[in-house]
This record gives sequence, C-alpha cells and structure tokens, in this order.
Amino acid sequence: MPQWVDTKLDWLGGLLLPPRCVLCGDRGQVPCLDLCRACEAGLPVPGQPFTHESGPLRSCFAPFGYGYPMDHLVRALKYRGQLAVGRVLGTLLAGRLEALGLHAGVDVVLPVPLHPARHGERGFNQSAEIGRWVARRLQLRVDPRLAVRRRDTRPQVGLAVEHRHHNLAGAFAASTAARGLRIAVLDDVTTTGRTLQELAGVLMAAGAVSVDAWCVARADLRTAAPAERLRAAEPA
Repeated sequence: MPQWVDTKLDWLGGLLLPPRCVLCGDRGQVPCLDLCRACEAGLPVPGQPFTHESGPLRSCFAPFGYGYPMDHLVRALKYRGQLAVGRVLGTLLAGRLEALGLHAGVDVVLPVPLHPARHGERGFNQSAEIGRWVARRLQLRVDPRLAVRRRDTRPQVGLAVEHRHHNLAGAFAASTAARGLRIAVLDDVTTTGRTLQELAGVLMAAGAVSVDAWCVARADLRTAAPAERLRAAEPA
C-alpha cells in the first residue's frame, strides 16, 4: 500500500479515535501514536544505541534502554497481550531508524521466530507485532518464512559464556528464500546478542547478502538492578 494512503488512513483513524497515552492516559500524539510527548521524552536511552557487530551480524541498533517505562511497555505486550503497545513500540523504533536512514540498505524485515510451542502458549509473536508497524512505516516487506526456530532454548542470561553458544546451537533454520536478500532481523530486547548472532549466521549460510539487527531496547545487565536482571532473563 502506498505510504500516502497509510498516512491518510492514520489521520482518519486519529480523528475517529483520538490517541491516548498508554502510560499516563493523557492525549497521545497525532495522528495515532498512543504515547504523549512527555512520556516519550522520558524513555531511557542506552549509552550505545548503534554497534558494528563482529561475525555474521553486520550491525545492531537499539534506540532505547531496557529501564522504566520501556520495560513496562515491553512486558505489557509480551506477557499481558496488550497488542496495541506493539504499534507504539514499532512506531517509535521506525521513527529512529528512519531519522538515521538505517533502513536504506534493507530489503526485508524478519521478526525473530518463536518456537511453535511458545507461540502456541502466547498466541502471538511479540517481535512480529512490533515488526509489522516498523515495516509499514518504512515501506518494507515482512517475511517471517525466512527462518524458523527449531528448539525452545533456555534464556541466555545466567548461563556461563562457554554455555551460551551451545544453548543456541541449531536453534534456528533458514530458508533458501534468504538468498540474495539484505535482511533486518527484529526483536523486542537484546541482552547478550547471542540470539541475534545465531540467527544471522544461519541466514548468511543460506545466502543472505547482509543481516542487521533492529531491537526496541538494549538491556545492560552490568548496571541493572537484580529484579531487572530477572525480567531481562525471561524467555523470548
């Protein structure tokens, strides 16, 4: 759908149902962002939002820190099924990506896959809920068929370094449809980065030209409070 059509639909939707901030309840931002300017200004920012990664992952971008209220929003989507928050998170991430032009070298968005058992329990993939709004804003296509999660892995946090790679080994399988594509894998939160690296590895082995990672937030486990470390360690 052309972007001007999306824009007109957003303005029409905003007129019929004015946006309301999901955090404080005040008026949201036109045309249809359910987050007020004051709450957006209070979102935590990581010390290093963009990193050039080594190995199969070319780069990783995460514009927000995993602290309050961003952690509240992520958990509201992920564990309480508040799907409207997916639009808020996707719109915020897309806006930062667009401002920096990081989408220019990308052909397709791939939400990090959930294992079928976990998808069945939750009923949705939180990364896909965020990703569809990112793709809509940036006029990119989403293709969740590029990879699947074959093993339901343990959380990476809390594992010794030498066990992290083994935990994720063979967790993903990529489709041959990845060949020739510049792919952005999308996740809600990145912590150790091992999941993103493992997924990027199988995509590159399947013939992808490049793989970047786009995440809403980055958790810094060195400075997080104990309770926050536990929340960040929750499974995907």
